[in-house]
Amino acid sequence: MAVVTLESISVGGKAAQFADRPGTSFLVLRGDPADDQEGLCAGDVFAVTEGVDVEAGDLVVWWTGVERTLALARVQADLSFTGVGGFPPPSDEQPARVRGVVVGRLRQFLQEDGAAEA
Repeated sequence: MAVVTLESISVGGKAAQFADRPGTSFLVLRGDPADDQEGLCAGDVFAVTEGVDVEAGDLVVWWTGVERTLALARVQADLSFTGVGGFPPPSDEQPARVRGVVVGRLRQFLQEDGAAEA
């Protein structure tokens, strides 16, 4: 299985208008995500808001309190987490804390000339 990670970033361009909102941060997906129903791609940027209620169906960023343990999961009806894109779900030995709810996803597309377009 390929290794996937989330990395904190600063954003510019059109996304910068959301960067100053309290509790909102941005994470970029690194690696080669597993092919699943989420349709994640390397380079996807996620806007994540902290301090909002988590509901069934939400895509969340969870962690164990250490930055390198950031992972994505989908919240199930029983409020358990299912790992997505190759990220594992939390384990009993590694209790999870919700870092925030994904409130937006930005993706860059390559134009025919190879230039990136958001």
